[in-house]
Amino acid sequence: MMLLYTIVPPEVVFGENDQGEPVSLPENQTHELNLNGRKFMLRQLQNGQFQIDRLISTNPEDYLNPDWQPGALISVVHEKSAVQSGN
Repeated sequence: MMLLYTIVPPEVVFGENDQGEPVSLPENQTHELNLNGRKFMLRQLQNGQFQIDRLISTNPEDYLNPDWQPGALISVVHEKSAVQSGN
């Protein structure tokens, strides 16, 4: 017997629902973006903008930048992966 202590729903962990049918999770829910040596986890919104879910950086000063805090909105321009930030 295995015990699994997690807040993640069983459908996500095992990939199927209670009836054993495969569950399709929403695709492209979270995106990764590397920008100037910083890794961002972004969630795409319905209006085409992206919301920062997480910043991954080894520099503590990066976390003090209000433009990079979780919840901040950025627009991703598809030409040469340029990114514009703004709230």
